[in-house]
Amino acid sequence: MKSMIFNPVLLNFKNMLKRAFSVYSSNYVKHSLNNKLKVKAWQTHEYGDLKNVQLDEVRIPVIRKPTDVLVQVNSASVNPIDILMLGGYGKTLMQVPRNWELELPLIVGRDFCGTIIGKGQSVCNDYKVGDEVYGFVPLYNSGTFSEAIITDVSYLLPKPKHLTHFESASMVYATMTAWSALYVFGNMLSKQKKGLRVLILGASGGVGTAAIQILKSQQCHVFATCSEDAIPLVTDLGADNVFNYKDQDFEQKIEQEGRYHIILDGARMGHQNIPKGWKFDTYISLNSPLLKNTDQYGLLPGLAYSLSDLLESNLKRFKDGSSIVWGFFVPSRNGFEFINELITDKKIKPIIHKKFSFDQLPEALQTVADGHLRGKVVIDYQ
Repeated sequence: MKSMIFNPVLLNFKNMLKRAFSVYSSNYVKHSLNNKLKVKAWQTHEYGDLKNVQLDEVRIPVIRKPTDVLVQVNSASVNPIDILMLGGYGKTLMQVPRNWELELPLIVGRDFCGTIIGKGQSVCNDYKVGDEVYGFVPLYNSGTFSEAIITDVSYLLPKPKHLTHFESASMVYATMTAWSALYVFGNMLSKQKKGLRVLILGASGGVGTAAIQILKSQQCHVFATCSEDAIPLVTDLGADNVFNYKDQDFEQKIEQEGRYHIILDGARMGHQNIPKGWKFDTYISLNSPLLKNTDQYGLLPGLAYSLSDLLESNLKRFKDGSSIVWGFFVPSRNGFEFINELITDKKIKPIIHKKFSFDQLPEALQTVADGHLRGKVVIDYQ
């Protein structure tokens, strides 16, 4: 009889605490965001052209999970995945982790640097309201092109003290994508790092510049391709051999260097276009057809078609001892801590192509869509 009485009382007490915490968080947000219940965010109400992106007022995100952290965004970076998602890329597969909830209107943007303005009850005291942090949100969550966002505490770390907000934001998504491709899909977690021979195609972009620095911090031998005007940048980052992809004998020069342990394709060359003379152990594509196939054929048929294509590609390379893999961004806490340590030790530095204001986001998106970047495009909200 006592338990029957106690349980409802306990439940009511828990609910009362939740309501109190919600009121506290809301009050703090109102104060820190000039007593506003809404914030500005760039979003699209339909998939298609970049012109569909519009600046709206949206409700401040609500803390729903014990590990949620509410962040006022000070800066973010623009990534190619943002352009693709605005066109509908990944809309089918991303609905699985979203539990088939309505995905539109869509706010993109994957990384951020900002200030904590609220947190769930399970977030440890290492993170306090007012702390400056940087981090990312998974692809299926509402993005960072908003003045306030929610992310899990495992996806953020204290902002590097020696970097500005926009420099810190520029260091997250591209660097984590490079780490994911090399360490998870390229199996560098279990390989001898020193002397590893890695060829980076498209080395002057966000992922390419990050990959060079990560690899050099591990004493790898880095080969890189880029256009002639980017050679000084790529060389300065530590690449050992740099090739101008516009040279007539470009393919022969790469072939003459011998076998590579890893080829990281950041230029969308595609494994089917790799010259036969290039020898490698593992080719990593950052342009997987998986999401595109599920959008075109549906979830299960698209998965089956993609796996069939990957299997066929590997069978063709089996005799050469080569393998074809797809690289994806992995939201790994361990990976982020590894990257953060390199950033803190100044073994990875920010490479900024151009900085835009929050109001100039459409222009920033177009700059990334146009390509030929030298590092990252960043958005400064302040």
